[in-house]
Formats: sequence, structure tokens, C-alpha cells
Amino acid sequence: MTILLVSPTATTGGLEMMRRGHQVYQGILYIAASARDAGHRAVVVQADVNNLHRYIRRYKPEVIGFTCVTAVYPLVCEMIRYVKEKHPEIITVVGGHHVTFMYKETLQETGVDFVCRGEGEEVFPALLAALEAKDRYPAITGMVYLKDGQFFNDERIVLLDDINKIPRITLDLVAPESTFTPKIVSSRGCPFKCSYCSITAFYGGKYRQRRVEDVIADIRDYISWGYTQFWFHDDNFTTDAAWLNRFCDLVEQEELKFTFACMSRIDIIIRAPELVARLAASGCNLMSIGIESGVPEVLERINKKISLPQIMKAVSILKKQGISYNFFMLLGSGDEFDTPEILDKNIEFFSKLPGLILISILTPFPGTAIFEKLRRENRIRHYNWEDYDITHCVYNPLGMTYKQMEAYLPKAYMKVYLAKKWKLIPLFISALKSKSIEPGMILGSAKSLFQTYILRKDFHKSILKTK
Repeated sequence: MTILLVSPTATTGGLEMMRRGHQVYQGILYIAASARDAGHRAVVVQADVNNLHRYIRRYKPEVIGFTCVTAVYPLVCEMIRYVKEKHPEIITVVGGHHVTFMYKETLQETGVDFVCRGEGEEVFPALLAALEAKDRYPAITGMVYLKDGQFFNDERIVLLDDINKIPRITLDLVAPESTFTPKIVSSRGCPFKCSYCSITAFYGGKYRQRRVEDVIADIRDYISWGYTQFWFHDDNFTTDAAWLNRFCDLVEQEELKFTFACMSRIDIIIRAPELVARLAASGCNLMSIGIESGVPEVLERINKKISLPQIMKAVSILKKQGISYNFFMLLGSGDEFDTPEILDKNIEFFSKLPGLILISILTPFPGTAIFEKLRRENRIRHYNWEDYDITHCVYNPLGMTYKQMEAYLPKAYMKVYLAKKWKLIPLFISALKSKSIEPGMILGSAKSLFQTYILRKDFHKSILKTK
């Protein structure tokens, strides 16, 4: 069968800004590879409702699959409806974090044929086999469909028992005009349970690692394609010290030359500074770390399980090893700490913290503990999913208005970065060298703040991307 897999090309800010432009979502590449390994022709494209018809005309697919995070759900809905109206003979499938939890609404609102709840590397090829056998309603757990008002195959979120079985990504899976940047996957999930995190919700606290040898093989492949700078797509790359030591061993033994960035908590950094040194020697030049708050009460409430002294110790270790760092800062916690006083205290802490700071507003993504809490309390303002982009306040805070919360986002950026003053130039130079940011991101941020504070333009309009 011929399979067209679509990575949405969104123009929203927020989460989309963090994707360094319009890039292919990593998960859908693995779905394409699994379909290829099952004997099908699969290609991944970046599209929206305005250009999807071109790819349908070019590839003539029998099945179209979409990937969907919350903020792009309206865009995906448009594309599904277009296919159902103009090409009803094509089978449609959608997967991703958002639809895994909101599968009932997705099936009812879009008319999509199947929703994949969870990881699709095994269930998607199983669906294709069933469709080839003319079985339109197969019994495949996790591949949900709606028939006669009933939902089938929806009993649980499907996860791979062994992620060493995930297929190899190759360049031929991506349409020539699409933006491909190799990302390394060495694990999936996270053993921690922060209340706001969609990763915890999706994987249920389950954490699985691939064999180090397979990850090194991926890196060798990408180097042979001409890439030498990588992003580890893991939600928490530094969870397992033994795995990391083995990784460094193989990098040294094979004399691989590359640099990489990764996501980390501060735990392993302060527990094993010697391992951080090994990672730096193996090519790590950037760690992105979710601190979220400099207010101890908030850290405890969101179940972060870190302390302010640990944060400062981690900074010292990273600086000593020459590893750049980004910190994620969160405005709001969904409880009594949502007050101007607490937000100001948080801003003050991050203003004194070295490194780049990426700031967002607490967003209750479907499936998370905070989503369920706010829904029980009837404090979710709306379900306009395009606003679930970490720049809008979609819930009613207890100690301020949602508009006040939103106004704190540009305010926080201004205060945090103006506090760094003359340190900004070397900070940006270091970030550009480590490729943690691109020149366009610096210019775009400066332009956004200029439009917001000088030209008095709406902040959310100022961060929209152009196609």
C-alpha cells in the first residue's frame, strides 16, 4: 500500500517556536519506517489544508496518517475533513499525545477512520495488514474506531514492550522539500511524575531504554549522511548513569566526532559530576533543563522533587565542564500560588540565574494531572486547542485573572533578559556556537518584544510564524 504521513505545518507560536522552524515531528518518522519494513511505500510530508492536495495528487495514497499534539489539533481536523470530503476512498488515521487522550472527541468531530492510542510502530503495520485483507474493522488494541455509536479497541494506551524493536529511520522516508533534522532517540518516557507533564500522562511513568549499540549505530548513520550536530529527543537523557557511561565508552572507542544537545534533570548532574565531564568529552555541548520555578513551595506542589541549592550546584558543574544550558521557567501552578507576588518571586530567581531562559505559561494538556484537577474544579476556560500552546492562559487562576497571567509572559522575558544586560552578548554567542538557538530565534524574540512594548502590538500576534 502507499502511505502518506503528514507532519502539520503550523504557524502558531509557543510550542511551535521551540521546534526551530517547521520540522518533521520525530514520532511520525518511526511510523513511516515501520510501514516501510512491513513492505509498504511510505513518505512523510509537512503540510496544511492549503497544500495537502498537492501531496495527494503526487503520491496517490491509499492511507493518510496524521500526527497531532494539542496546539495543532484544529489544523489536523481541517486536513482530515478535507480528505473525507474530497477523497472519501482514502483511509485516515491520526495519532499523537492529544488524540490518545481525546480520542472520542476526535472520532466524533472529524470522522477520521482510526485513532491510534499510544505508540504506533506495531499497531499501524497491523492495521495496514488488516486493510489489505479487506478487514475494515479489525480487532487491534490501540487502533480505535467508531461504529454504530460504539468505540472499539480503546481499552488501553498501547506501548511497546521493547523499544529496541523500533525501526531505523532513513532519508528516503521524507519528501524532498520537507525539513529533516536528525534526532536521536535513546529512550522513551520518564520515571518522574511532574503534575503538568504530558510525557508522564502518555507513558504512565514507564521508562524504557534502547541498547547503547543501536543508538551508536544511528549516530554513525547520520554522520555518514553529513550530519555532525544532533539533538537527543529523549524526555530525560541523563536518567541512567550506567547507560551513559557505556555510551561514552563507545563514543571514545569508535572515535566518533559529533556534538549533541539533550534534555536533563539536575539529579544526575549533581550526583555524578565526573559523568558530566565524560559527556562533555563525548560531544555534549548543551543541556536543556526543566527547573520551572524558583519558589520552593511551587516546586513541591508540582512534584518536581528538586531544590534551589541543587539547581545552583548543577549550574556550577555545567559551567566547569563548558556545557551550555537552557532552563525552562513556568508561570503558574494551577493552585493558590497563582498570584502576582509568587510570579514576581519566580521572575526574580530566574533573573539571577545564568544561561538562556525559556518561559511558558502553565498549560493543562489532556491526560495530565493538572488537566484533571482543573477540569474537576471547573476552572478550564475553554477547549480552543490552538491556544494550548504554552503562551495562553487557558484556565482561571485563583489569585489573579487569566489576562494578568498572560501579561506576565512578555513581562517575564523582559525582566529576565534585561537583568543580564551586558552578559547577553557572550550568552548569545555561546548559544549560537552550541546551536541551542539560531540567529532567527534571537531576531524573532527581539522583534516580538519590540512590537509588544514599543508598537503596542498584541503579543500573541507578534510571535506567529510565517509559512
